[in-house]
Amino acid sequence: MAFFCRLAEPAFAGMTGSLGRYAVLIDERHAVPKLLLAQIGVSVGLAALLWLGRDGTAAASALLGGMIAVIPNAFLAARLLSSARDANAGALLRAAWIGEIGKLLLTAVLFGVVFAFVRPLSALSVFGGFIAAQLVVFGALLGNRGATGKS
Repeated sequence: MAFFCRLAEPAFAGMTGSLGRYAVLIDERHAVPKLLLAQIGVSVGLAALLWLGRDGTAAASALLGGMIAVIPNAFLAARLLSSARDANAGALLRAAWIGEIGKLLLTAVLFGVVFAFVRPLSALSVFGGFIAAQLVVFGALLGNRGATGKS
């Protein structure tokens, strides 16, 4: 994530103020779509590696696991970004609660649908794809922390 933000840095070179040159790192209009794209990229990359190294079942299962992570995250992001236009803190808090509850429910439903209806399926690959996509968020947080120079 930090890599993608550094690529966009020249577009924000003229920005001034307390945010300085790292304003792009905390601008949700840029960070959220890049994070979701990075999650999709990791999911597709893991699926490609499994397809080459193992078989199509493991690859498809990993891709499904990754999408189980990405789709609820996109739902939460849509809730938060649509409410971010409102200056009302209460509306933003309500959107965060609804978004997070919806994200958890959507994750549970997607896992249930995949395990109930997809055959053949590699459970290990599903969970591996899910965890890999979720780790992108932590990697982005750690990358942004290092990019701003804060410890």
